[in-house]
Amino acid sequence: MDIHFVREKIAKGQVRVLHVPSRFQIADIFTKGLPKVLFDDFRSSLNIRELPVSTAGKY
Repeated sequence: MDIHFVREKIAKGQVRVLHVPSRFQIADIFTKGLPKVLFDDFRSSLNIRELPVSTAGKY
C-alpha cells in the first residue's frame, strides 16, 4: 500500500493506524524467523500441517 495514500487518509481522519502485537501478525510466518511456539500457532491457524517424518529411506 502506498505510504502517501495512507498518510493522506490519516491526515483527513479517514483511517486510524493501530499497533498490532506480534502474536497477531500472522504474515510474520512468511517474513521472519519466529520462536517455535509462535510459528506453530500461526501454522495451525493457517491450517498447515507438519508432514510426517519417515526415516525408512523412502523418497
